[in-house]
Amino acid sequence: MHMRMVEVKVKEGLSSQLRSHYANRVITGLSEVRGCRYAGLLQEARHPDECVSLTLWDSEEECRAYEKGGLFEKLLEETRPYLLESTESRIQLSQNLTLEYVPIPQEPVVTVMPVEATSNEPASNTSVGSPMWVRIISLKVKPGKMEEFSEFYVSHVIPRLRAVRGCRYVYLTGKAQRPDEILSVTSWDTKDDAERYEQSGAFGVLLRSAQHVLSDLYQWKQDDEKEGAVRSTTSDDPVVEQYTVLVSKSFK
Repeated sequence: MHMRMVEVKVKEGLSSQLRSHYANRVITGLSEVRGCRYAGLLQEARHPDECVSLTLWDSEEECRAYEKGGLFEKLLEETRPYLLESTESRIQLSQNLTLEYVPIPQEPVVTVMPVEATSNEPASNTSVGSPMWVRIISLKVKPGKMEEFSEFYVSHVIPRLRAVRGCRYVYLTGKAQRPDEILSVTSWDTKDDAERYEQSGAFGVLLRSAQHVLSDLYQWKQDDEKEGAVRSTTSDDPVVEQYTVLVSKSFK
């Protein structure tokens, strides 16, 4: 399985229109594409102008075939009226042969990642409807320790999360262009369910249990703070991003 994320910035006040467009055009289009198992439009909780189209695929080959087949470019062009344009412009001749400045479209950031581990099926303690909240944690792992981290995730993290009320799906994905970085992606019935899990302290316990395979810089920070040093921030700290699911659909 592969996960594909398309990050875009939305024009102010157009989130509702983008949601309708995504439901009526993008999801409808993807439902006919071989290998696509899920499509969802996510909105970043702290920055509402930042959205992500998250799709799941049976294989990388089917995902790449969608990219090269022309449908992705067609859907992107149809979506551009809702997307923020770049601050840069290019000069061109208009139809009446006068110079005009035309905004350069701001291209989305596209990332395709293999799913290293997954819960496969939703937990039994979840609701019947679609998940409404997604939590993405970015972690830096020691060189050569990615396999060990994946094994820890399968044996400790997934069973723990599947026992938490409201946790729907769990995915661990790796970034090909950043071999030391990995993403833990979880979907939840509600925002309250995700926040209740984090406030319970369970997330911190799992993080400390995995500390031995996380980056040396992060370990140094943790050891330094144990000795009473002032809490600091490093470039290797886990990054937690949270998203509202505006619209989504699973395909069989």
